[in-house]
Amino acid sequence: MKKNKLFIVSNKKNCKLIPTIITFQKKCFKIGWNAKEQMFQDPVNTISSIKRLIGFSLKKINKKYPMLPYIMKENSENQIVFITSFGEISISFIIQEILKYLLKKTKKLNAHLISGAVITVPAYFNNIQKNEIRKAAKIINLKILRLLNEPTAAAIAYGLEKKQKGIFCVYDLGGGTFDVSILKISKGIFEVLSTNGHNSLGGDDFDILIANYIIKKLKISRKLTDYEYKQLLIEAEKIKIDLSKNKKTKIVFLNQIINFNYHNFNLLIIPLIQKTIKILKSALIDANIYKKNIDEIILVGGSTYIPLVQKTIEKFFSKKTLSSIDPTEVVVRGASLHAYFLKNQKNNKQKNSVLLLDVLPISIGIELMGGIMEKMILKNTVLPIESKKIFTNFKKNQTGFCINIFQGEKKYVKDCQLLKKFKIKNLPKKNPGEIKILIIFQVDVDGLLHVVIKNNELKIQKKIKIDTIYNNNYTTIIDIQR
Repeated sequence: MKKNKLFIVSNKKNCKLIPTIITFQKKCFKIGWNAKEQMFQDPVNTISSIKRLIGFSLKKINKKYPMLPYIMKENSENQIVFITSFGEISISFIIQEILKYLLKKTKKLNAHLISGAVITVPAYFNNIQKNEIRKAAKIINLKILRLLNEPTAAAIAYGLEKKQKGIFCVYDLGGGTFDVSILKISKGIFEVLSTNGHNSLGGDDFDILIANYIIKKLKISRKLTDYEYKQLLIEAEKIKIDLSKNKKTKIVFLNQIINFNYHNFNLLIIPLIQKTIKILKSALIDANIYKKNIDEIILVGGSTYIPLVQKTIEKFFSKKTLSSIDPTEVVVRGASLHAYFLKNQKNNKQKNSVLLLDVLPISIGIELMGGIMEKMILKNTVLPIESKKIFTNFKKNQTGFCINIFQGEKKYVKDCQLLKKFKIKNLPKKNPGEIKILIIFQVDVDGLLHVVIKNNELKIQKKIKIDTIYNNNYTTIIDIQR
């Protein structure tokens, strides 16, 4: 923001988008458009769609994306590392370097020091995924003013820049993730009523469907190499973009001509689009809003350029979508406006008040006997929020107990994401029910969980660190005697 006007940093070719792609060589690495050029030549060392891999174990990634060409393993903390020409590279390192790259680009145009940043994340990111972003920023000394959900940022752009108000549905279909949020905007108040989504649903999946379709059409008896499959995914992306403007297209692959038309493409992607509609319906139910009461629909993300996506949404709501802000720019515009507001608010320069009421995207709970998930804080609860639960000894002379914290909506913890295991030990020996430990679950405005353990009689007050270990089987020991 300069002189109350917003502009987006662009490169020499006046392109505002920077692909989050990184390619590694023996002594250096490249990010952005230069890296994208290497996707075909060196797919093993060129990593894209990193946002999809944050917070998942190697086992889950191999199951979800069996055709990835990367060489991966897990380190001592069960985090994913890529084996590249440059060395062993963690996901955190890639996030850090992308953030540093953006900082460098921005500083070239703005000599002022960057005092902080609003970083947008998918609304359906869980605690571990958000923590991974925060940790990466902290390592490079980038102060996070706010972790802002992408659909909320889009709504801010329309609410502040276009001065619109009412009940909004934000449909955010990008390359790797899908989010939907229902918001109420009025007189500077942005109230998120509900949010829902899927962290592995987006344009990348459309590319995979096209690639698999082409493989079936190819007259070859062998399996494609990693290089060939990566090239095919690049061709699939071109087909997807081409069919967003034209009725038919063709490619030459392995010396074979493959024809592809708009009808073929629609048949492939209809199941995925219907999946987004199912998630959208859940968000409306959670918000207690009928679709007829939605005043405006905001489309976010490059995948919303696909005609069938637009037609399906407009048919579902029986109204046109908003299009005055580019879907690929709307999130960054909202984030910029929010950062500008936060800075001016801190410096007491803000004239008009803006109140942002966001919600917890995924429920947080604890494990009960039988592996049942007891939800402590329900999804779509307004943030910040605090929930308390008293744990007591149920056996005579019991000296400790375990507490396992999960995030998810399923009935059993085996189907939810483990956030933390901790064990309280060395409690004084008492009769059943005589020891009462207060556990306080606190979720801040960024949706990050903090846990406090208290007992006034035993003079206990300890904070539990919720870290970013992906496959979090490590148990933190809370020794009461220390």
